[in-house]
Amino acid sequence: MAPVVRLGLIGILVALGLAGLTQMRLHPPLASRTDADTAGLLARLETQEALLGQRQQVSLLLNRFVGAEITRYFWGGFTPYLDVLGIEIPATMTADVVFNQDRVQLVLTPTGGDEIYLARVEAVENAPRGAVCRGSRPAPDPEAFPSQDNRLLCPAGWVALPAVRPATAGAVRS
Repeated sequence: MAPVVRLGLIGILVALGLAGLTQMRLHPPLASRTDADTAGLLARLETQEALLGQRQQVSLLLNRFVGAEITRYFWGGFTPYLDVLGIEIPATMTADVVFNQDRVQLVLTPTGGDEIYLARVEAVENAPRGAVCRGSRPAPDPEAFPSQDNRLLCPAGWVALPAVRPATAGAVRS
């Protein structure tokens, strides 16, 4: 080893030894600290991670709903029955389906939190169009969904959820 590296290593060991002799308090890593600020930060991070996971799960479910309803439309019309579409609602949410001949809407309400999620499919010029959105309670008025360039948009103040693809069991990431 080079003399500079040896001296540096010896200096670090001497500093740690002196810290032990004088009983200086060394702070543990952030995740193992028990301060109130750290506990609050970790709780907020956990809540945010849970919300993002919920949004991903809901986005996948609502996009499946939109795709299934578009398919059903071409086979004879929309359906208000989720079991016909092969869609199961998680136990942590309640579902409300609003149905008529021209449109169908699924509203998912989590048991906790302020956000609600909805998917809307309607026939625009005899072609089915869908939108998947998130927003705050209450659910928007059924007439609040604007259409632009043959696309169905989310109501004002609501955010479109991105399409999420399901993870496959055998997928290999590189």
